[in-house]
Amino acid sequence: MSAARSLTRIGAIAGTLSAALMLAVTQASAATAETERATATTHSSGVSWDKCVATSSNQACFSPTGDWFSVYDGNSDGSSAVVDWEAGSRYGAIFNADGYGANRFKNKDFTEGVTVRFRVCKGHWSTKLITAGTCSGWVSISA
Repeated sequence: MSAARSLTRIGAIAGTLSAALMLAVTQASAATAETERATATTHSSGVSWDKCVATSSNQACFSPTGDWFSVYDGNSDGSSAVVDWEAGSRYGAIFNADGYGANRFKNKDFTEGVTVRFRVCKGHWSTKLITAGTCSGWVSISA
């Protein structure tokens, strides 16, 4: 085997290993997202929903008093309503997997004063994925 051909082969192997390493790093970074299921547990009666966002059928709201999210599924399409959220360096998704007509809740614990940014989307709890192109615009509020 010629030296040039050997170097080409080594380069191809190094490129493949580099790509595999990048995929592993990307997957490890994605694993830090907080993916949770909203529950029927009610929030405290003192909670007021200070900021809401909606699509034509789904709605998500946030209350900085206790850091509560609500997510309502108003479409009988087999998809889950999802709150996609960011708060400082934390981010995640809260799925309402209980179907059409269900309003579900999730309590978080954010750093006081952090800006919480969220939107409502469609997704699938079984795959933990949000469906592209189904999200509302982002809204922000201070926790």
